[in-house]
Amino acid sequence: MSRTSAAGPAERWRRWWRGAPRLALEDTPVPQLPELLPIRDDDRVLVIGDDAPAIAPLLGGKLAVALAGADAPAEAGGADAVRGAPERIPARDGAFSVVLIPHQLRRWPDARMERALAEAWRVLAHEGVAVMWEIAPSRSAAVNRAWAAWLGGGPRLRTFAEIGRAAHAAGFAWIQTAPLPPFLWPPGPRVCVLARKEHYA
Repeated sequence: MSRTSAAGPAERWRRWWRGAPRLALEDTPVPQLPELLPIRDDDRVLVIGDDAPAIAPLLGGKLAVALAGADAPAEAGGADAVRGAPERIPARDGAFSVVLIPHQLRRWPDARMERALAEAWRVLAHEGVAVMWEIAPSRSAAVNRAWAAWLGGGPRLRTFAEIGRAAHAAGFAWIQTAPLPPFLWPPGPRVCVLARKEHYA
């Protein structure tokens, strides 16, 4: 068997896994969010992250805008795809009802996370909500080392309290745990946060 023919199925499998199957496992709650929040048909939803174009179709046809980095795939699965940094969102104030931040917080240093949350607050409409989820740190150093090996890149795993303080500093008035369903992969706890914007002039 030639090297080329052996690589073909492997590459097809990699692309298949990179798409909806992996996201359905790693971001299990996304298809249920329209009912859990609830997200109405006329709501504008912003999904932040390089996986955003693939996550948007899992929202069940709800209007979504995918904010991804420059290296993300161009396809947005029916959503409007935009490129930009999470701390400089190319959108007007109050443009969205919901902002989703799936598995992004561990990639951001504290200062960048605070700026990104402040931008999420800015682009949310009155009483809009930001929903974010991330791998939760463990009290076990061995478990945290395993997470670091699995995730790579020296992840910054934060507790609910740490994320909550950053969200409060960004301007969010109501911060609580988000009652999301269990995540299927990788196994382990998540920290899920719902932050509501309640802004009065």
